[in-house]
Amino acid sequence: MSKKMLPLLSIGLLSMTLVACSGKTDAPAKTDTSSTPVTTPVVVAPAPDQLPFDFPAVKLDAKAGDIVLAPSRSMIDSDFEAQKKGSTGTYLFYNATVVEAGEKATKLKEIIDEVTIPNALILPIKAGQTAKTGDLVVTWWQSGSGLQRAYVTEGGKTPKVVYLDGKNIGTDTLKADSFNVLSSDWQQGTTVACKDRETEKYEQFTLINSADDMSLISGWAGSLKTAVKSRCVPVPVKGTYKAGDTVYVAPFGTFQKATVTSVDKANGKIKAKYEFAGSSTEEEFSFGSILVTMPQ
Repeated sequence: MSKKMLPLLSIGLLSMTLVACSGKTDAPAKTDTSSTPVTTPVVVAPAPDQLPFDFPAVKLDAKAGDIVLAPSRSMIDSDFEAQKKGSTGTYLFYNATVVEAGEKATKLKEIIDEVTIPNALILPIKAGQTAKTGDLVVTWWQSGSGLQRAYVTEGGKTPKVVYLDGKNIGTDTLKADSFNVLSSDWQQGTTVACKDRETEKYEQFTLINSADDMSLISGWAGSLKTAVKSRCVPVPVKGTYKAGDTVYVAPFGTFQKATVTSVDKANGKIKAKYEFAGSSTEEEFSFGSILVTMPQ
């Protein structure tokens, strides 16, 4: 190798060393994503007056300080979520106090929280009522909670009652201004029979509200649904019964033929026999949930 070649070789080696130290390769450069914006889905809460089902907005005949029966806000929100999955929510009605009545929704004070509930879901309690012995009233289970119909065994502004909804809940003395006397058809809290679209049989419901030709009804296990009012009939609040009468009762939610075996007028109940699974079964049924004739 000539002396003239040595400088050239040294320059070449130096160039190779510099390239190696620089870390440059032919691989594509990575994209810097540290500043790329992240999109978070926006969850839109239902409006305070919005219902999880199709039912008209209604006004509420109540003022600040009045007692009402209504479901909790969390139950309504849970129903919105349940219906996204193809199921329905459960509604239990508790006593609450009106804070501010609105056109479509009303602010209520539950236990400690203030919430806004659609008016269609609220049953107002009128203050100053007096119940007579033998009346049916709508109230709440005052030794517990939840909407209840009750039969008055001793009248007054603080009547003594036997609860009618639920098994063996027992008796109570109602507080003043804590009940509505049930006296007419289509009154909130009364029982209605509505024809099922698939079976064409009449089923038992509690009427929560009605507007136009729509009924908002509470059925099995506290589920709410709407029905065309013309497919429903009111169940008489009061009736006269005697042993041997043919009546229609709903032991499993659907009205069927039965025969009265005894009447307990003191507690607002009858006993009746009906056919089930090929045998005769006797059970107790309350006034206000008995049909004398089956609607067509």
